[in-house]
Amino acid sequence: MKEKNKIVASNSFTNYFRRNLGSLIGLAALSIIIGVIAPKLFSGTNLLNLLKSNSVNAIISCAMLMAILLGEIDISVGSTVGLAGVVSASLITDFGMPVGVAVLVSLLVGVVIGIINGVSIAYFKVPAFIATLATQCIGRGLTQVISGGISIRVRNDAFSNIAMTNIGGVSVIIIYAVIFLLITWLLLNKTKFGYYIYAIGGNRQAAEYSGINVKLFNALPYVFSGIACAFCGILWTARLGSAAAMLGNGFELDAISAVVIGGTSMSGGVGTVGGTVLGILIIGVLQNGLNLMGVNSFWQYVCKGIIILLAVIIDVIRKSKEN
Repeated sequence: MKEKNKIVASNSFTNYFRRNLGSLIGLAALSIIIGVIAPKLFSGTNLLNLLKSNSVNAIISCAMLMAILLGEIDISVGSTVGLAGVVSASLITDFGMPVGVAVLVSLLVGVVIGIINGVSIAYFKVPAFIATLATQCIGRGLTQVISGGISIRVRNDAFSNIAMTNIGGVSVIIIYAVIFLLITWLLLNKTKFGYYIYAIGGNRQAAEYSGINVKLFNALPYVFSGIACAFCGILWTARLGSAAAMLGNGFELDAISAVVIGGTSMSGGVGTVGGTVLGILIIGVLQNGLNLMGVNSFWQYVCKGIIILLAVIIDVIRKSKEN
């Protein structure tokens, strides 16, 4: 009971505010600086586009958050997005499969990848980086095999509507992201599943001694990740009307950036959905601002790498002070 109270306390509003104060200040400062240089940042149209363009990252970041809360990682997210997208496009275009069936099969692809990752990591003790690196390679290879190295076009209105519909002037992709963020928040804060994730990430041995099925709850987040990433692959393909062979390339970098910048500890056990949202917004504002200022996309990767490094350094310093 004491351990549970400790976890609940660590996720209280006061602790959340203290841990994410730097992110809040960083987001405000970044927005002001870019807004002065590129006033279009704060236009209504641009803000909606910013949210839309970062909605897929928000969904993937929900999955990445769970993995990092366990003290692990999932670098197969981008390849899962690509494989699911190419599978859905191929089934509809090459095999004439109904949209509903194609979507279901693509989601099952994500489930299979999640199960492989989860079982390898939790039951066979394969380090998360190695296990997800392997599935990343498998996913990328299968994506190339299925697509033949070229884009697969999809001309199907029912499929396109999955991502291209607007509700009250707001893209349905933004609504999907909000739903995933809400589901993730509920799972982590209102269920035993979330309590177990924080407990395992905080102290795996203590979690085992308390009777938690550590292997099962270590594996389940990877299944959630597979489903989330497969859904993103479907969304991205429906939005573009095609699935490129390199779809999802680099998506893991954006997700890791958002989660770490949002105050989640790489050693596990500490992190929130709210903090991750801040991280997503920081990455989104930075990327959008650099685009508005005409900065080369290669330099954007440099900026992201620097920000990730700084966020991890801050986390290490913070943990050393706490200890």
